[in-house]
Amino acid sequence: MFHRFRSLFGALLFASLFFFFHQAVLCAAEQDVIKPGDKVGVQFTCRFPNGEIAASTSTAVAKDTSLRKSAVYVPRSKDDPLEVTAGPNVAAKRFPVPFLDEIVARIAASLPGMTPGKTQTIEIRSERPTDVPEKEQFLELSRIRQWPKEIRMTRDEFKIRAGKDAEAGAECSLDPIMPGKVVSVTENEVLVQPAAKAGSEVETPLGKAIVHENGDKIEAVIEADKGTLVRMGPVVGRISDTKEETFTIDFGNPFGGGPLTCEVKAERIVDKNKPSKQK
Repeated sequence: MFHRFRSLFGALLFASLFFFFHQAVLCAAEQDVIKPGDKVGVQFTCRFPNGEIAASTSTAVAKDTSLRKSAVYVPRSKDDPLEVTAGPNVAAKRFPVPFLDEIVARIAASLPGMTPGKTQTIEIRSERPTDVPEKEQFLELSRIRQWPKEIRMTRDEFKIRAGKDAEAGAECSLDPIMPGKVVSVTENEVLVQPAAKAGSEVETPLGKAIVHENGDKIEAVIEADKGTLVRMGPVVGRISDTKEETFTIDFGNPFGGGPLTCEVKAERIVDKNKPSKQK
């Protein structure tokens, strides 16, 4: 009888210790997960459904030529994590919403419940704004850009535009689309011509453009393929319509209408100004 009681007591003691140990592990795990309002530093790489990289905090990703990047991808110059507050961002958004800002906000909203230091894969989406009239979410632009075959300016004007002194044969930029070349420099005048020749292609932030001659003008006609994602400064849109002389960009959805799959790693931020506990 005594042996039975001792065996039963041992089993109960073991079960109790296991229960308390298990609860302690669960409590520790719960305390370790990220909670709404926590300040964390995040690293991420996000991809469009076709596998192209949309954005990344990693300079290694930027340097890896084997990785396919979207036309709207912009590389970072440093690897430091982005500091965010975990949980939904309740601040009012300006329109159009910057691409990176929307990615960071959607990732921040997904952080509660994640384990610091662990890389996790999440899917984020964005929606059209409900407080902006739909017609104001579209922008119509001309497909045709023109420049004179010869552009004459003073040396001072050239320096203001180019940020450097004029030098014959030097390359310059007429605008983000058309490269230029300094043909000659005199005491009073700088002569610049578009560098691209008729029939050639130039890359623009809005897609490829074909160069043509039109009398005393050089013009570039943007191809503007419907459905193409384009970037204008910090914002991303999708070409929703194209005509002979114009095309329309839809900026209503910050991600261009589709989801992004992101590999995310979050680390707690250590407050260096907070005094450490004395042991």
